[in-house]
Amino acid sequence: MEAKAEIRLLRPADYVHGLLMRRIMLNELEPETVLTELGLAEELGCSQGTIREALMRLQQDGLVARSGRRGTLVTRLTAEEAQEMLALRRHIEMKGALKAVAHVTEKDLAHVTSLRAAMDAAVADHDEYRLIEIDMDFHVAIFRLAGLDALESILVRCIIHGHRSKLWAPGHRRTLVETAARHDVLIKALQERDGPQLAAVIGDHIDTMLLIEGRD
Repeated sequence: MEAKAEIRLLRPADYVHGLLMRRIMLNELEPETVLTELGLAEELGCSQGTIREALMRLQQDGLVARSGRRGTLVTRLTAEEAQEMLALRRHIEMKGALKAVAHVTEKDLAHVTSLRAAMDAAVADHDEYRLIEIDMDFHVAIFRLAGLDALESILVRCIIHGHRSKLWAPGHRRTLVETAARHDVLIKALQERDGPQLAAVIGDHIDTMLLIEGRD
């Protein structure tokens, strides 16, 4: 009943997309789990058309694979794939940082700062997944200033799978407070309109996403 009530608060396909993404990211829906439109429609109390739209978006995110014969399956994420995604993200986001500083306005700074404040609210609620959602919005907001529109969807996909890998990493030990605070240096570089510095701190931010046991 709770899921059926919540679905009315958002556009149905948006709600289903967000719900299934959360389940996949948190590994509640494990890799190679078969998803059916009929089964999900019955569970969530919505139409198969709504489910189909949400699954198509998840396919664009790389979280499910759809084929006529096998149906829709949750994708696997190997360590090699995760590393390649991280390297691609680093390259795209650092390039974007060099361009972003030339277009940042006070309104943009206020938006990014508000997202940082929202991170603290998620930390206070002990909501790790919400913190991840805000982190994605934060990084995309900065990248969007670069005007590299064709690369945005690629970056979003890389960020999604980076977080998916991080959530599964047994060596991840950083607290939510520390995770949120890591974004302060990015805001500072953006405020100073220092492109090379922003690119450098973004590169370091991505390189140190995982706090591996035994690493400072």
